Amino acid sequence: MLPPKHTVIEAFRLALSEELRAVESVAAMARDEASSEETKSEGKYDTRATEASYLARGQAERVVALRRLLSWFEVIEPRPIEEVQRGALVALDGDQPAVVFVAPAGGPRVTVGGQSIQAISLTSPLGELIEDLEVGDEVELDTPRGVRNLTITAVS
Repeated sequence: MLPPKHTVIEAFRLALSEELRAVESVAAMARDEASSEETKSEGKYDTRATEASYLARGQAERVVALRRLLSWFEVIEPRPIEEVQRGALVALDGDQPAVVFVAPAGGPRVTVGGQSIQAISLTSPLGELIEDLEVGDEVELDTPRGVRNLTITAVS
């Protein structure tokens, strides 16, 4: 049984907001470090400034990605869906049962009503396999630990 979709969406909003605050703080520190006097190169083999700028850029890109995903979760409507597509909450049963929420990009894992729910994208290996499928459809997911047999038991 799936938890209410609006509750799942709200849990993702909260988790993404918290993660965004943390990453924005780290990004600000990385940006400050990249432009700090202490990071200036002291010779041709000193790469601290270059490394700090790479870190700052990576953190800034992560902030943009989180903001984009959070914006999507803020506007999505918890409407019923019958086949797997963006916005679907999906229960999978099999070797390792799972509940996933299909979003534009992979994201955090949240717990709602005791169920762990992972945000996945349609470009992930699992997302590609289950796109456009319905309740009762079966898939085989090839993983590093072996093949997982899964059946879609609910789509909301």
